[in-house]
Amino acid sequence: MSRGRRRTRVADTLARRDPGGLLYGAVVTAGVLAAVSANVSHVQRVALSVGAVVVVYWLAHVYTETQEMLYEGDRRPLHRRTPHAAAKEAFILVGAVPAVVVYVLLHLLGLPARGAALWALWFSVGFLAVIGYLGAHRAGIRGWRLALESGGAASLGVLAVLGKLFLH
Repeated sequence: MSRGRRRTRVADTLARRDPGGLLYGAVVTAGVLAAVSANVSHVQRVALSVGAVVVVYWLAHVYTETQEMLYEGDRRPLHRRTPHAAAKEAFILVGAVPAVVVYVLLHLLGLPARGAALWALWFSVGFLAVIGYLGAHRAGIRGWRLALESGGAASLGVLAVLGKLFLH
């Protein structure tokens, strides 16, 4: 399979899921990782703190989705709407996983916590750029606009990197 077809297949698969949730989870994770790792050097504490914040953001999305369902006429009780809303918002959690995994793996490979956090943030920049690129590619955007779309997505990760650098 050619690289172009593979890119299209990956972009199509992502489009059927929740690319916005994936981006949101990655951006929130980068921001929280930058803030928490600036003052805490215990890797497990940083990873758990990032995870806890992302779960709270996800729960907020789940709850607001259940409320939106009411406004759309869904009369089911909250406990019946919640599983649907949780599944719909699950890609927020999926988007959070890569940076945290990179952070923990880099530390296990010997990087100090602060260095692992910085590299995980740069990983987030690349991850966001790839998601932006795939969306633009799927939309048929080419040339400088493709670079702009990829860069726009990556810029949120760059803000997290800058935040970490300014916090130190």
